[in-house]
Amino acid sequence: MPGEDQVPPGPHRQMLTTLHRAYVAAGRPGLRKIALGLKHDDSVPTTLNYQAIGKVLGGKHLPNPRQLTSLASWLHREGNIEEPDEESTRSLIQHLVELCEAAHNHQAAPESPKADQPSEKRKPAASDPEVIEYDLTSERLLLGCMLLSKDAVADVTEILNSEDFASSTHGSIFSTLANSYINGREVSVEEVAKLVSSEEFSKSTAAKYIATLVQEVDNPKNAEIYAAEIADRSLARRLARFGSKLQKTAQSAADDPEIKIDGLMSSAEEEFFSLTGERNSVSGLRAVLEGALDQVEAAGSRNAPLGVPTGFRDLDALNSGFRAGEFVLVGSTSGMGKSTLATDFIRSCSIQHADTSFLVSLQMNREDMITRMLSAEARVALHHMRAGIMTEEDWTRLARVMPSVNAAPIHIVDDSSYSLDQLARDCKRLKVRDNLRLVVVDSLDLLLPDSSVNRESGNGNSAEIAGRLRELAKKLELSIVAFYPMTRPPAHSTHRRPEIRDLPGSLENIADVVIILDREDAYERDSPRAGEADLIIAKNRNNPTAWITVAFQGHYARFVDMS
Repeated sequence: MPGEDQVPPGPHRQMLTTLHRAYVAAGRPGLRKIALGLKHDDSVPTTLNYQAIGKVLGGKHLPNPRQLTSLASWLHREGNIEEPDEESTRSLIQHLVELCEAAHNHQAAPESPKADQPSEKRKPAASDPEVIEYDLTSERLLLGCMLLSKDAVADVTEILNSEDFASSTHGSIFSTLANSYINGREVSVEEVAKLVSSEEFSKSTAAKYIATLVQEVDNPKNAEIYAAEIADRSLARRLARFGSKLQKTAQSAADDPEIKIDGLMSSAEEEFFSLTGERNSVSGLRAVLEGALDQVEAAGSRNAPLGVPTGFRDLDALNSGFRAGEFVLVGSTSGMGKSTLATDFIRSCSIQHADTSFLVSLQMNREDMITRMLSAEARVALHHMRAGIMTEEDWTRLARVMPSVNAAPIHIVDDSSYSLDQLARDCKRLKVRDNLRLVVVDSLDLLLPDSSVNRESGNGNSAEIAGRLRELAKKLELSIVAFYPMTRPPAHSTHRRPEIRDLPGSLENIADVVIILDREDAYERDSPRAGEADLIIAKNRNNPTAWITVAFQGHYARFVDMS
């Protein structure tokens, strides 16, 4: 029940007193429980969510008669073990509605905030965007929960820090409570008042103000709800400041031709994603443990791999697909089918499993890559499609797969001057917009580090690019598969097959997984293994290495599992 300094004597306070009696009789249910109960109560439709319910019970919001009737009816029913008498319910509702209407009619103008406590809405600082006013209700309720419950302190310190509070006073109280909990000190109003440092009120009034925070709380279990609201508002304020800064920077760029727009875009996107992602950069053990257990549980399911399905049964069984955050390097000599395997990974992700993929094709144009996908999906000979000699059956097969191919969330770029900076920007957009899961780069040696480097001068350091791709995969929590051309061993070499030692050592160290693609019949025409290909898992950071044999169907431009 709010104090008289918040809701002075009058019809509004009388209404709250009656409503709180029903709330206590109902067992002080949580706000979410009430909201869920109202949602399934068709007797009096209303639009009260848990946040609005908290404001009504806290005296911050005067409901309309319809909202009040719904809330009071539900609380009255919850507070009666036996079926409540309809007459008593009707009498309670009528009394509350009369008080509510009187409060609406005689509601006085809000009093100015007292000098010894922060106002409910704080005006923005000079550096803040002028359009935002900060509602401090959730901050007050959260601090009250923390003063009443150590469990609440433990829960919310994983979500918030003192900078998330709009009121510096509240941030100071939060830090004091968090430090007291960490150091094992007893949490009390008096102790907190001694430790709080703030310019908004003196130490003599601190205890009085902190005591009012405790009085406002109905259920400390709602602490995480208030913390989530505060976190959202904190992010909104920082986004607003970012937008204001971006507007000024963009205006400067418009007036100054020396400022490069590409650099401005890269800087702005980096800051934006850093802003939205920093909250999740540090995780408590409990959150990490829950995620790890979820993965272990999911790994026990035989229905599907944890990561993006590769399209190959044995590879999925070994690695559980392409895992989020992993950088996979696929190496092979020329003529083995790198581009074909690249389209196989894309097809499995997007056509067969409807997950968003991004193909960076620097070897072939997009039309060639799509033609290969159609050939593989429809099982129509690739040379028939290219030569224009498709049969009636070919057209029928092609028509049958066109809807699924057309609906697949595949994004392709085939610009020969495409750079790593552009790739990073496109991946961030696709991740936010379409939940991008897989990126395939064909091939790594053709990807430019930035737009200032031209093709003639080379792509710079492949290891540096690979390192940045790995960072991008981890940052955006997606899988990146990059193909890399390996040099064929010389004729006098003791080994004919390419091996992991044929890769630059720096690339091997950076990659989480190294796959070497090899076909014996590519250099031995009479090989008894004609039509077979090997996916040699030469390095596997989190799983064992292996040698997986698949079938190569070159006429359909695809690799498939051995039957």
